[in-house]
Amino acid sequence: MSLFQIGEKVSLLDETGVFTIREFLSGKVIIEDEFGFERLIETRYIVKRKVIAVEEIQQKDMSNAHHQSNSKRKTDASPEIDLHLENLVLNDLHMSAHEKFSLQIDQFKAFTNKMIQNKTTKFRVIHGIGEGKLKSEIRSLIESRVGFTMHDDNIVNGKVGASLIEMQVTKVIPF
Repeated sequence: MSLFQIGEKVSLLDETGVFTIREFLSGKVIIEDEFGFERLIETRYIVKRKVIAVEEIQQKDMSNAHHQSNSKRKTDASPEIDLHLENLVLNDLHMSAHEKFSLQIDQFKAFTNKMIQNKTTKFRVIHGIGEGKLKSEIRSLIESRVGFTMHDDNIVNGKVGASLIEMQVTKVIPF
């Protein structure tokens, strides 16, 4: 019994993008990328995707903002996304560290694209204060694009758990 179905949207380990399963061939799968190109991949490199609407995340995060104290938050009304896994998936036990990280980056890109579409000039990204891998990757993505700047935000006990991203809407290009 296969964990996947023909037509299902999946991701690949160590790659970005969304792929569609087209056919199963004894331990391998033919997948199609978003440009219509097909590839033969071993099943072990394919991971399930959970689509999360950016609007749901934004609404949830904005409602959570009212419950946090003003001493820890700025009082501006900038949209925000919380990239903590418990806010993105119901159960992450079946996910590898790479899958979790890829999901967080994909959600960051989708949220950023939504902010570009809405012509929002600044927004907050809550990445957590952990080892900084997520924050570093986000900073790298932002610095590789024209029209974005990223600033530390939400400093608690000398550590930064969030960043404020500002953009010049006329210069930015979606991810």
